[in-house]
Amino acid sequence: MKKDCSMEEVMQRLQAPFPSKDIEWRVSRSGQSNGKKYAFVLAYVTNRAIQNRLDEVFGPAGWQNDFSDFMQGVLCTISCYVDGEWIKKSDGAEQTQFESLKGGLSSAMKRAAVQWGIGRYLYRLEENYVQVFDNKRDGSNYINDKKTNVKGYWVPPKLPDWALPADEKGNCRNASQENQKKPEKQNQRENSQSKQSNKDDSVQKNTGKQSFDRPRCLKVIGEYLETTGLKEQPRFIIPLFKKVTQNSTCKSLQNIFDKATEEELRAFYGVLRPVNDLVLITNNFNVALSDSLRYVQILLPNVKIESLFSCFINLTKDHVKEVATFIKEDLQSGNLTKIA
Repeated sequence: MKKDCSMEEVMQRLQAPFPSKDIEWRVSRSGQSNGKKYAFVLAYVTNRAIQNRLDEVFGPAGWQNDFSDFMQGVLCTISCYVDGEWIKKSDGAEQTQFESLKGGLSSAMKRAAVQWGIGRYLYRLEENYVQVFDNKRDGSNYINDKKTNVKGYWVPPKLPDWALPADEKGNCRNASQENQKKPEKQNQRENSQSKQSNKDDSVQKNTGKQSFDRPRCLKVIGEYLETTGLKEQPRFIIPLFKKVTQNSTCKSLQNIFDKATEEELRAFYGVLRPVNDLVLITNNFNVALSDSLRYVQILLPNVKIESLFSCFINLTKDHVKEVATFIKEDLQSGNLTKIA
């Protein structure tokens, strides 16, 4: 470690995101729904990348690791030479069923590294849904879960920009090149979605504390109520509004439009939009709503998705993006058909 580096600088270097090549994805659970196989995967930094990071920050002679048995598992202690003294941080892991000793050592070191902040940002990532295919694809991994009878290949998801180093941020495929490969009608659909999203984003900005366009916000909320079908089921509107805002005074939609505060309208807007977008995506791809809801059920296994109304509060904009991806992939592979 450089002598002129402060502890804050050391921690920043340790906690910096790793290149995508240093991240491995592992299956946390798998299952099947309506004949479709899927898995949920988590991201981990490789053990070799951890060692390289420690070498870069402290130098090869500036750190060491020790392993010991602990509670039928393995305890790893990583010691680093900081400001003239050795500082130790430890964590442990159970031995794995496959290559139990090697797997236990590796897992224990990764957990000990997290105590130093290495790879800790990956804990912010939720489980990622991946579809399991029968045939091998470029860059795919193999799964054979005998408990769920899920066998096949899955493609690791991409990391978000915030989980990548600066030189990898935004390194997705060129959008214009992708559009050239897509049929004209699909481009028109997606452009239409983009315009709708931009319009909604402008409304969301207008609902900010510094600038709030109430008439515009109310207009969009009215559109969302119509798109989602809530306008035809007014008995659901007030309970939903009260649940979102903890407001017990509004007794009708007109009361909401007349008396709801800015914060309450912003909260109500935020709950309506994901479901509104789900309906728009379903219509744009010309697939059955039941298919979209099936994807939502996979993404929300702990919530019983019986209808569109089950999605309120539970659905997020990130879920909607994933549903759109599932629909695209299944239409391309022939696993999903458009409605007549």
